[in-house]
Amino acid sequence: MQIKEFEDKVINDWTWRKREVSDLILLAEREENAVLLKSIILLLYAHWEGYIKKCAKTYLKYICDHKHRLSDLTENFKAAALKGVSGEIIKSSNNLTLQNEIAFIQKFSKIENHTIDVHLKIDLDNEKDKNIINTQDNLNPKVFKNILKIIGLEYKKQYESKEVFINTYLLSNRNSIGHGSKELFNDDNFELEIESLKKLRDVTIVIIENFRDEIIEFAREKIFLKVNNKKSEAVIQQFENRLKEEFDRIDNNYKQ
Repeated sequence: MQIKEFEDKVINDWTWRKREVSDLILLAEREENAVLLKSIILLLYAHWEGYIKKCAKTYLKYICDHKHRLSDLTENFKAAALKGVSGEIIKSSNNLTLQNEIAFIQKFSKIENHTIDVHLKIDLDNEKDKNIINTQDNLNPKVFKNILKIIGLEYKKQYESKEVFINTYLLSNRNSIGHGSKELFNDDNFELEIESLKKLRDVTIVIIENFRDEIIEFAREKIFLKVNNKKSEAVIQQFENRLKEEFDRIDNNYKQ
């Protein structure tokens, strides 16, 4: 996979998801009823989890396709590769044998000299694959933070500022609907109405698109390589600033 193909994949995969959310909101604006409004939460969550997982896997696949040596990559990729090695041992029918333990130690001791694709098997078409990128079927901020660590991105302060918002209004309400509960989490800041859901959509989309664009920047500048990692600080700050601007804009829009 070359950089242009990588960019096309992560951009196109988000485009159709964003369109679906927008189309459903348009329907709800024409006929605002509880069923449609609840459906917005379910669809928004589905694309939040589905896209973060797919985009992260695509980034790992892009790096694997170029067969970089683990010694040349930032430390997070060595950790991901070790997770892959551990997975191979656990899946073995003889995972408790001394022979398997020795095999693991041998792989571990030589892992720096291996190319990353030896231990990371990324299947973009297997939606059930949880080997390296695992959303735990409940992509809350804590799980999102862990995924960022795996692929070498930083969990921004601006993400922290929206943790309660995402946990309360997206995750809690999605779980309530998914478990067949009639009651949702409503308070002075959120009610099951179109304006509250449009704000929830806007905040979630800003996080997703920031994540997408930062991954693209890391891929373009090859910041996943140790030799280029000094560029990461400027890129991280750039996206931190962008997040703040976008969140401030959203907060101001919905105060009116």
